[in-house]
Amino acid sequence: MEKEVEKISLSRCKSVLESDGSKYTNEEVLEIREFLYMLAELDYQVYLKQKQRELEFENEKQKIEEENFKQAA
Repeated sequence: MEKEVEKISLSRCKSVLESDGSKYTNEEVLEIREFLYMLAELDYQVYLKQKQRELEFENEKQKIEEENFKQAA
């Protein structure tokens, strides 16, 4: 289940986007905001997957080290 996040307001997005003198319609700002939130979600999912793989690697490494220790004893 996806957690609903409170998104940055349209006016704040428009203010940031137009700070360089560019002009955007409300629809363009909404599309840009949605795209950036999707991009952030993808990046977060990649981060979680990377952390999961690192943990799995460390667990596997520890198992191998324990097996090697038992064989040496």
